[in-house]
Amino acid sequence: MMYAFRGLGLAASLVLISSLTVVPQARAQSTAAYVYIQIQGPAGAVYGYSASSSGQLTAISGSPFKPGTQIIGSNKAQFFTLGHTLLHSFAVGSNGAIQSQLSQIAFMNYSGGTCDGTLAGDAGAVLDHTGKYVYVVLQSAGGPCAAYQSYIVNKDGSFSFDGDTELNWNGNGSGAGLPSILGNETFAYSSYDYLDSGPVLTGFQRESSGTLQLMQFQENYPSLNGDYYVTGRPDASPAGNYLVVQLAPEGGGGSTQLGSYTVDSQGNISTTNTSSNMPATSFINLYTSFSPSGNLLAAYADGAETNGQSGIEIYNFNGAAPLTLYKTLLTGTPIDQVAWDSSNHLYAISTAQNKLYVFTVTATSVIQDSSISIGSPFSMVVVSQTATTGACPAPSSDGVNVCSPAEGATVTSPVLMDAAATVSGGVYRFELWSGSTKLLSVDNSGIMDQSVSLAAGSYKLTFVARNSSGTHEYAYRDITVE
Repeated sequence: MMYAFRGLGLAASLVLISSLTVVPQARAQSTAAYVYIQIQGPAGAVYGYSASSSGQLTAISGSPFKPGTQIIGSNKAQFFTLGHTLLHSFAVGSNGAIQSQLSQIAFMNYSGGTCDGTLAGDAGAVLDHTGKYVYVVLQSAGGPCAAYQSYIVNKDGSFSFDGDTELNWNGNGSGAGLPSILGNETFAYSSYDYLDSGPVLTGFQRESSGTLQLMQFQENYPSLNGDYYVTGRPDASPAGNYLVVQLAPEGGGGSTQLGSYTVDSQGNISTTNTSSNMPATSFINLYTSFSPSGNLLAAYADGAETNGQSGIEIYNFNGAAPLTLYKTLLTGTPIDQVAWDSSNHLYAISTAQNKLYVFTVTATSVIQDSSISIGSPFSMVVVSQTATTGACPAPSSDGVNVCSPAEGATVTSPVLMDAAATVSGGVYRFELWSGSTKLLSVDNSGIMDQSVSLAAGSYKLTFVARNSSGTHEYAYRDITVE
């Protein structure tokens, strides 16, 4: 499942740990992701592409598709769009094609509907990491309220209203953002502009039913000589209890800095970063997007603000420690949106250049794979697929099936890790461990089909698959690497 809106992290990727190297298999090109680009506005046609494991793009048969409303995301089984008053679901073909409509629901008819649309007259929406819930944000023009509605996605694509929570202002408020959801689905964060005080962070706790509810939480701010920070546009990590928060001097006399915050078990956020060690971005009015593994962060901007720079900045995310700038891409090119897939690809669209760019980004290298011309790209959804030829079948009941390596095998490096898992409710995370060292992690997929470079020696491997409720399934292999 993936998102169409800025500043949200996409689900599922490969983690590179220490000096361990993940080596692509010398196999036929597989589908890494389906990429959907909507053109010319929220009612525009949608061009679909199949992205190969090397980042090359091929048009999906039947493209362009014409859902008629703004694309917001997909859980592989259904594709979702949002109109002025209706939330829609569509079937998805085996080749990624957007097919006929399955269902729709009139969100104005439920609690929160009196906050009837954003300043532009429309709502916004985002899926959770499991693709089982859609959160719709409505805001009345000029205030005084914003509503966060929760909807359950049923197996047939229909929706069930699951409650709402509302922000209310005693004055003018605007710009209520979409919730950015932590990878464990427990908390979410957003921001809105209140009066003349600038952005204000908002926190949500997700109930067992899936409903988002406003919560009170504590936060701290780094000190700033002669001024203070205002915080906005929080981006929640999909793979850890962390937030990246934008901090800007209230007086406007300096650059926006990116701070790393830790989220505790109660949803409170805190940082040990300081004004002297947080990276300062060259962008004005920027957005950010975590890689699925949570180890990289892309910041981007279209340069529309006065004297604003444009392009993409890639940062290493270091947990509670400050982020570090890693690479800059497409400097001077206005970037309107980026998204990641689970095969280390970063996609970027530029309306000004009428382009879709594809990069392979890992902790050690950045390669531009391809770019295509596409007129007036407006919005993008990227849906990761299993990057595998499907050699290892999943168990018919809960469990983990390991096809490679065999128990007791003596192998040479790199070692193929070919396994499939089944867990009730769906596999939320599939990990491979050697003792206390994590070798691989794949999110939102029960397929593992990668190779790992290992030094000579004996290894006790543990394959762990879990669902979003914490249920675990295990498999073990003892191997020797020559």
